[in-house]
Amino acid sequence: MDESIKFKIPEKHLEITLPRHWGSVNRPETWVRVFHIPTGISLFCDQERNQIQNKGKALAILKSKLFAMPRAGYAYALAQGVQQVDEIQPRQIKSLTSKLIREYFLHLYTKVKDLRTNVETPAAAEVLDGEIDFFITAYLQQQNQTTSVTKEALDNSK
Repeated sequence: MDESIKFKIPEKHLEITLPRHWGSVNRPETWVRVFHIPTGISLFCDQERNQIQNKGKALAILKSKLFAMPRAGYAYALAQGVQQVDEIQPRQIKSLTSKLIREYFLHLYTKVKDLRTNVETPAAAEVLDGEIDFFITAYLQQQNQTTSVTKEALDNSK
């Protein structure tokens, strides 16, 4: 994140967990876990040599995630009826990762099947190389058909 962009995260939105010193005095634990309560974002940082640096790094990562949220995740949350970042409840937002998009069959026969559109192709190697325009086109066509059917239903009901 750009250092010129500064914003504060309210302390009441943060839950910071520090380790208890159970281990050796010669090798203290330095990890830090930061949890942002409104969004459910949890970060674990143990890259630096002391807790202060790890806490600073975790907060910087959290700020960059929150800054990027209006561009990506916030748009998804808006589609589900959330108006502000403070209103986001992680248990109420459906996960994008819980639903499979494609199945890849690479043994015995090669096939890739898009589960959203039911489009299949035997060119698994090309799809794994990133050539997914075929699937994107099929998905967009399906979305256009769904949108046009919805518009027609609205026009007919008037």
